[in-house]
Amino acid sequence: MALESLRPRDVAPDYRSPYGIRFEVPEVDRLAGLDAFPWNDASAQAVLAASDWYAPETEQRYGSWGPRARRYPAPTVTMDAATARERVVAVAAALIGLDYQHHHVPAWEPPPWWRHKTVRSGRQGAGVDCSNFLAFVFSYALGVDLPTAIREQAALHRAPVEGRLWSSRVELIEGDYDTLLARLQPADLVYVRSDAGPISHVVLWLGSCGTGPSPTPLVIDAHGEGVLDADRVEIPAGIRIRPYRRAGWYGRRTAFAHRIVTD
Repeated sequence: MALESLRPRDVAPDYRSPYGIRFEVPEVDRLAGLDAFPWNDASAQAVLAASDWYAPETEQRYGSWGPRARRYPAPTVTMDAATARERVVAVAAALIGLDYQHHHVPAWEPPPWWRHKTVRSGRQGAGVDCSNFLAFVFSYALGVDLPTAIREQAALHRAPVEGRLWSSRVELIEGDYDTLLARLQPADLVYVRSDAGPISHVVLWLGSCGTGPSPTPLVIDAHGEGVLDADRVEIPAGIRIRPYRRAGWYGRRTAFAHRIVTD
């Protein structure tokens, strides 16, 4: 079944999110081709064969980050922009529950003895960070290759995108909170500055695909703890749906957005 190879072990299975995802495009069109190889094989997510994921040579070469993600081919089916956007959102949503870690590949879960870069959750295991998460999603969904380093990814409006589906360039979207709400579409990437100023985070805009108990817009991202949901419950670390509040960190510190899938 399409996307089954992405389903992670939820690191916070008791958490009940008040948010959800809805789609307008039929699943057969939205997920076309994703039940075939290499999409249907979790062991194919990296540039290395799965038998080499935990080899000493891999640790020596890649360190705590582990092997880099493979480049998935572009879809062989023709789809319009609305279908492509929902395809991206569906792939991102399939990874909800995966932990936050400084890794490249969702399925890569290092053994206890592997070098580990400590994150706020304090855990060691499978997971990805914000920019690797969304680079993997766009590669898996559309064959679009994005840089995995946050500042390189944020600078893409200055350079061509390697993917070849709709546009050879990223569309830059700028403005205040209300302007962004009016212009953003599902699957747009929104970049957030740290309190010190540099770009430090990226989220995937859900727009009309996001559902919740209030009109507050929603995003999916890989993040640490510290964000409260609509029920005032802390959202666990990892890949989750989170609110994009005007007075929250996302809303206050947004720098700009990128549109990869253009009309």
